[in-house]
Amino acid sequence: MHFRAAPMVVLLAATSGCGAETVPVTTEAPTPFSASSASVPQGFAAAECLAVVGGKAATLKLVVPDGFAAESTGPSEQTPGGQCTWRTSEDRFLSVEVGETESLLDLNGELKEYEGIGGDDEVKDVTYDAPTDAFGELEGERLSWWSYSDGMPADCVQVQANGIRLFWQNPDDIDQRLDDLDIVLDSVELIRS
Repeated sequence: MHFRAAPMVVLLAATSGCGAETVPVTTEAPTPFSASSASVPQGFAAAECLAVVGGKAATLKLVVPDGFAAESTGPSEQTPGGQCTWRTSEDRFLSVEVGETESLLDLNGELKEYEGIGGDDEVKDVTYDAPTDAFGELEGERLSWWSYSDGMPADCVQVQANGIRLFWQNPDDIDQRLDDLDIVLDSVELIRS
């Protein structure tokens, strides 16, 4: 994973505040895959997200940077496949969702509508890339942006492949730590139970 610049908004999916335009393949039933890196590096902790894939239990495994505390785990009515979230005391935010079928290209179009409007809900620096490295050996989509939402400016990155979407949000007054995001992306794997 190789992110070097990232800009956030009203997350139009249900979290907190926040290239080539070929239409990527989406899937309703993500298939299991292995992580690029199975180790847990210093400064990170192993984490799991319970999920349902094709009506069967599955586990999405990943590492999260130290300081991120779990807020929610597992399937719900809003995310029947499964969604898990982590947050730090400084409002850095990480979520993963299993079973996402909408392409990030669609979200890219929605964000572009708010680009440069000024004031609350303003979006800048919207960048969409596909195909690009995603999780494990999978290629997928990446969308990054900056937003000003509810008085909180932040940088955001979403990465999606194989029906799995990862969202990384960072207040824009602290270091984005995209190297940490690269490590998280390399650690993502889906295992059927």
